[in-house]
Amino acid sequence: MRSRAVHFVGSFPATNTDAAMRAMSDTAGPLLHTLPTGETRRYEYYVRPILEELVAAGVLEVARPGQWRSLRDVPRYRVPHGRTLTGELIDLGYSREAAEAIPVFTALRETRDLSGTALQIGMPTDLSLAVVALRARGLWSRRKPFAQATGREIAAIREAAGDEVVIQLEATAELVSMAMTQPLHRTVDHRMGLGRGIAALAAAAPEGTRFGVHLCLGSLHNKGLPLRTARPLVDLANSLARQWPSGRTLEYVHAPFAAGDRPPATRERFYAPLADLSLPAGTRFYAGFVHETPTEAQQRKTLTSIEAALGRRVDGVACACGLGRRPRAVADALMARAVALAGV
Repeated sequence: MRSRAVHFVGSFPATNTDAAMRAMSDTAGPLLHTLPTGETRRYEYYVRPILEELVAAGVLEVARPGQWRSLRDVPRYRVPHGRTLTGELIDLGYSREAAEAIPVFTALRETRDLSGTALQIGMPTDLSLAVVALRARGLWSRRKPFAQATGREIAAIREAAGDEVVIQLEATAELVSMAMTQPLHRTVDHRMGLGRGIAALAAAAPEGTRFGVHLCLGSLHNKGLPLRTARPLVDLANSLARQWPSGRTLEYVHAPFAAGDRPPATRERFYAPLADLSLPAGTRFYAGFVHETPTEAQQRKTLTSIEAALGRRVDGVACACGLGRRPRAVADALMARAVALAGV
């Protein structure tokens, strides 16, 4: 039986893009459908470098300082008095990251078994950026400029890399909103257009652009919002899939299950909603449960539970989020474990 794929969410603890991409390709090359850049510019605090660059450029200013030690300690930003926030002013840096990664990726494809692998460029959705930057004020009035800037980055990356790139949209604000409002999360999705907003980013991209979606629960200091059940992520995945635009391929959906170490008494109930997952034909489902805390034997049981609820094999295994906030030795061990679990 063919091995499942291995998926790396994006970030990796390396000093540069070349080292990060080589480490991931050396460990799991033949099992990768996409190879991320390692996001070495922003792996530790995810959007922090982006926001700090916007502050340095005068696009935003710090309204209340913070040290990023916890969610309560994240800085608060605002638009400087007398300025108007527009998409033209916002440089998110993803196309610069892609420009650095493209020659590395090209060289690796020539020397590794990566013939069916695409370059992966991850970026938070416009809603996720707006909420972190501007809190509740970012939900509506300030979201549009971030969408415009994200769309400009996607178009530039697509022009530079063509069909050899997959854009990974990272939906943190969307999934956290769903998880926090359960059992009213479907109403929240409808009223706030959570799934619709993710699909709208894809619709604004050039026709033929390839996408993946990373459903994210946050990972500040490797701690994400806990889920009581897989229902919110299943409903969000189904919502964005229903509204996905034609002419743009949804390559995969990645779902975070943290360590996946549910007690036997609640495991079946937690994963049961996966039976209702409805993705477009050809869209792969990646289960994000690879973690350093449980043993490999325990994680095999988790994989069995996930696939029993789903009613089929998952298309790939992954961690719940990126590897960048872990020590390098732990990241290496998790990559090796993902490869082992992919072949179970």
